[in-house]
Amino acid sequence: MERNIKFLVKFIEEEDYVDSLINHGELFLRPLGHFAKLEKDSSDEVRGDEREGLLLNSIRIGSNHPIYCMYSIFESDVLPDGLLIKKRAVENFLSKETGYFVVIDYNNFISSLKAKDFDGYAINADIVKYGSIDWEFQKELFLSNRQLVAFVKRSDYSYQQEFRLVVQKSLPMIKDVQMTKKYKKIHGDNFPHEIHNYSSYIVKIGSLQSFAKKYSINDLQDYDEKYFLLKN
Repeated sequence: MERNIKFLVKFIEEEDYVDSLINHGELFLRPLGHFAKLEKDSSDEVRGDEREGLLLNSIRIGSNHPIYCMYSIFESDVLPDGLLIKKRAVENFLSKETGYFVVIDYNNFISSLKAKDFDGYAINADIVKYGSIDWEFQKELFLSNRQLVAFVKRSDYSYQQEFRLVVQKSLPMIKDVQMTKKYKKIHGDNFPHEIHNYSSYIVKIGSLQSFAKKYSINDLQDYDEKYFLLKN
């Protein structure tokens, strides 16, 4: 069943970044491969996922394409007195005492996305689909439309109700000077190669002030075991 998005939520710890998002439409994107590496390097199973962009258990698709991730508030999450937001998402993305989030009108946000703000590159935007990623499914995706792998995740992540932007631009890898020095210190100056990491991508799509609002974690009220309520 198709679920209609009414609002998007961006969880952000630092208030300055919240203000930049609202005032300038500043989006900070990282490539798909960064999130695969994040779980492997730091065991972060909230933002990180080793299977990001992985098909046939061995082929990475679009690892250098920047993505922007948000939480979706569906029509069924809108009550007369406020919005329902899953507790697990809030508790995983924000600390218990501090943290901010922005609630953005979905239709206005989509209307604000212009290729010119993304260096002329195409933007794919969609809800992430959750479910089993078995071999047959991977094979079908690989043969039909492998770019859709960016919008598929395991059921474990379904609480994130994720909406994604994927920019069809390949970001360059950048030299990690500190890590290269560290490896050379351990293995000697003849260490055969430099260490590189994924770069980031920042765009500004224009002010969101007319259709976005800032909140703190303290604005959320307990609703039931599963949800917080953000009152109107």
